[in-house]
Amino acid sequence: MKEKEHKFQIFKFGMYGFLKNLMFFEPYLLYYLIILNGLSFLQVGLLYSVRGVIIYIFEIPSGVIADRYGKKTELYICFAFYILSFLMFFFATDYWMFIVAMGLFGLGEAFRSGTHKAMIMQYLDENQIGDSKIKVYGKTRSMSLIGSMVMSLVSVVFVIYLPDVRYLFLISIIPFILDLLLIMSYPKYMNKAESVSFNFKEFIRENYFSIKYAFTDKKVRSLLIESSSYQGGHDTLKDYIQPIILAISGSVVIFSMFSLEDNLKIYVGLIYAFIYLISSITSRNAHKLVDKFNERRILNITWLISGTIMLILSFFLNNLIIVFLVFVLFYVILNIRRPLMVHLVGEATDKTKRASVLSIESQMKSILVAIFAPIIGLIADYSLKAMFIIVGIVMIIFFIYKFIFNNGTESKPKTE
Repeated sequence: MKEKEHKFQIFKFGMYGFLKNLMFFEPYLLYYLIILNGLSFLQVGLLYSVRGVIIYIFEIPSGVIADRYGKKTELYICFAFYILSFLMFFFATDYWMFIVAMGLFGLGEAFRSGTHKAMIMQYLDENQIGDSKIKVYGKTRSMSLIGSMVMSLVSVVFVIYLPDVRYLFLISIIPFILDLLLIMSYPKYMNKAESVSFNFKEFIRENYFSIKYAFTDKKVRSLLIESSSYQGGHDTLKDYIQPIILAISGSVVIFSMFSLEDNLKIYVGLIYAFIYLISSITSRNAHKLVDKFNERRILNITWLISGTIMLILSFFLNNLIIVFLVFVLFYVILNIRRPLMVHLVGEATDKTKRASVLSIESQMKSILVAIFAPIIGLIADYSLKAMFIIVGIVMIIFFIYKFIFNNGTESKPKTE
């Protein structure tokens, strides 16, 4: 009976990610901002920077709220911000409105990130099944990515038959309301609060000690720097590859019953559907790599591979096959890394501080995006080739650094 309950709750964890990823506008966000609203790469980069700054400011406070006042309560707040963001994107006509919409989205991200992962870890620990963290998180992340794949396919239908791309923001509100209802069904103890009333002085104190803990514990600090650096780099770069694919395939009409513009919309949906399918399979099976290889070595090698494919991409920007393969591989690498990083951070962190530490990780990622997104956007406006060369070299340098300073210090793989 207990086993069935565990499986059902883990399924609900997965459904949370499935519904959360039904942001039907996601594949078309750049299309909406750049093509339909005429924003430049620099302006888009500044929007990402706004989102990053908002997350940076609110990330740690949100983690403390989750740990002290209840994780379910935290997620209720998060979904309210997301829904307000979608509404603002729908009504946006001026650049300042896009800034407000992205700021609200950043608040949603800040109040969400780390919290649900901490809830999964809490559930596994409470029920003494903590040894399955990589496997369970890989499965739940896999369901999230399946949600993204479904979203990409369904969004193709929506974007063809809706009056305007902006209506995708309204439709995205529906799965978020369903996700809110799902969170309400989680066990009550998962909303356990250390405090029943809000005390500002105590709140600031907890923020201070959370930051101090994350950066004075050498192992936690090292993991946070590595995780946030790669995640930030991926989040900044991925949106620059999509326009390249569209530019190359822009004159190709595969679906003759639709216009060239509709063909481009279909390509976007299908590309993302394929990427998320591959990413889902990768995430679900990431734990198998740990059974055969050293976790630290796997993570280090991904820096080298990522840097190499960025350099290759820079010389083949007109080759649709290579650009597409690099796009797919970039997601595959991320979804190999992510379950391993969450596991390592979770294991290295005090159980009572996991939500806060995972929030700090997300905060560090966000500030890196906030700093580098406008710079990368400016370089991309000048030369996409130069941008990918610079990023590729930086990634390879990071690999060399990790190889030199971590050589011989990686944890040994687990044996049965």
